[in-house]
Amino acid sequence: MGTTTKRIGKDGKVTIQAKVRKNGVKQTASFDSQKKADAWITDTESKINKGESVSIHDVRKLTLASIFSDYLSSGEVISDSKRGNLNRLKVEVGAIQLLQFNTKVLGKYLKLKLGQTVPEQKNKKKDHPLFKAGLVANPDPEAKEKLIPRTYAPATIRHYYYAIRTALEWHAKENDYLFNVKPFSDNPPPGAWDHPRERRLEEGELEKLIDACDEKYKYKQDWKDLLNFQIYSCMRIGETLLMRWKDLIINENEPHGSYIHVPKEHQKTRNSKKASDRSVSMRRELYELVNTKLMPRKGKPGERVFPQWAHSGIAGHSFRTITNNAAIEDLNIHDLRHEGISWMFENTNLTDIEIAKITGHSEMDTLMRYAKLRPTKTGAKLWAGLPALV
Repeated sequence: MGTTTKRIGKDGKVTIQAKVRKNGVKQTASFDSQKKADAWITDTESKINKGESVSIHDVRKLTLASIFSDYLSSGEVISDSKRGNLNRLKVEVGAIQLLQFNTKVLGKYLKLKLGQTVPEQKNKKKDHPLFKAGLVANPDPEAKEKLIPRTYAPATIRHYYYAIRTALEWHAKENDYLFNVKPFSDNPPPGAWDHPRERRLEEGELEKLIDACDEKYKYKQDWKDLLNFQIYSCMRIGETLLMRWKDLIINENEPHGSYIHVPKEHQKTRNSKKASDRSVSMRRELYELVNTKLMPRKGKPGERVFPQWAHSGIAGHSFRTITNNAAIEDLNIHDLRHEGISWMFENTNLTDIEIAKITGHSEMDTLMRYAKLRPTKTGAKLWAGLPALV
């Protein structure tokens, strides 16, 4: 028997989602009226009873917006960011029918987005004094205009690409028809690391940042601890803010055996097939920081170590005031992780795989940009295994 569910979008638009599950066949579609939904259910059940195919003829007429809406209301686990991306995509490409979605259409969309200026927020009242909203530094030092409009980053468009693919794959599986992979195989996703940041802390900048924490209204010492923690641990800021006291594993008898437990669900790559719980080994400075600065205020095992910041967005936003007070330009909180990883390549004999286990990189290619930091040490290792020259 078919069922219908009334859905109300954020824009107040009402849609009726219709579902039919019969004789092992599952079908889903959305309509703008109850009458159309009921008629579709009757027609679909009739076709199933007669053994007729309902898999592709009707489905291909659905719009992408309808498919995205079905996926969003399916009960599947969907991150907030992907949910937001799909709602944006409903506006941008939602009117396209599934039968119209092909290699050319997807290619045109990707090309358009790569050169598109990021629009201003509709409800924005004024620019933040420390953040020039839609502007970025002009890469051409000779240009008259020092700031130019910000365009969508390849990594952002990559998220849109996979949001579309995930929703269409789900819909094909849910409605028992063959997923058309050709548009995606013909149009590879934009690279996530096409233009990676290379910002490192310059001499004296860490000291300036620490001193600038004293100008904060609150959390002065907590900020100092957080900044050092980010460099010493190489963890993502989101992982750090989710860290609980029970995740700090301290071995006082053998300090080098101390580590931080980072569960899979706290990691950025948690949805990857390669994702798993990981252990962040502590370097000497991190062990001292945890023992002398953090442990004296230890809370209950399930409480967060840094509860002052609800999520990375808040911490990153507040970090701008620190860099402004320290008179430091073009530095964000994620750059501290980059600094810590760079230190490992420059000052340890750890292999790329060993470092990846600490940093949580699931793709080794993203670590290759750090390899240039230790060319002499690579050569020393090579010569160490050779007999002396006569």
